[in-house]
Amino acid sequence: MSFAIELATVAVVVALSVGLHAYLQSRVKPETLLRNNEVAGEFFHAVGIIYAVLLGFVVVVVWEKYDTTVVNVDTEIAAVTDLYRVSAGLPAPVREKVRAELISYVDTIIKVEWPNMADRAKIPNTLGALEVVANEVDTFSPKTLGESNAQQAATGQVLRLFDARRLRLVESLPSVPGILWFALYAGGIAIVAFAYFFGLENRVAQLMMTGILVGLIGILFIVISEFDGPFHGVVSISDSGWRFLAKHLVQIP
Repeated sequence: MSFAIELATVAVVVALSVGLHAYLQSRVKPETLLRNNEVAGEFFHAVGIIYAVLLGFVVVVVWEKYDTTVVNVDTEIAAVTDLYRVSAGLPAPVREKVRAELISYVDTIIKVEWPNMADRAKIPNTLGALEVVANEVDTFSPKTLGESNAQQAATGQVLRLFDARRLRLVESLPSVPGILWFALYAGGIAIVAFAYFFGLENRVAQLMMTGILVGLIGILFIVISEFDGPFHGVVSISDSGWRFLAKHLVQIP
């Protein structure tokens, strides 16, 4: 769902909520609602605190996930760069094979994995290049101390790269479970429903308050949805780092 559609959906929900509130106001005498203010206010305060804690907790969780994902993407890019660099100490046939497969891996991420993550589509098995790299690094027999040191360094970077890729794929999946979304929606409906029990002499002002309340909750829902999909939507993590790497990787000696 695009950001414009999400905003339009929130606007529709705000309009429906305000319209329903206006209808209920027309069916109930103002003095009846005014008598509810004291008791309803206590319940509204308690429910509001519970819902605010839940909503704030989810926002913090998805933001931390997004921030962690950004760091992990940078780690994966750094691992490719470092592996390409330390491969200079490997024998020529191994070095050329490793570097060619790393270039292929970066190209696959840009052309296949990133678009699929942006569309929230299933990512095909693209581990072939990394498996070849790992096999080349693990199976060759070093003949000098320099080659042995290069092999050890390369092995560490291969493991780091595999771990970073695995975490990226895991983090590309939604982390807010359906039951938690249900709680968020149920809590939002409850908060808005409580607002209908209050009475104000200025009913237009009360309708405006209802619209602001529903709009704020809806916007926070958008924030949660957007940050829960770090490779999708308006706050999606760009592949600019990978594109920069693709242009400059071959320049590493």
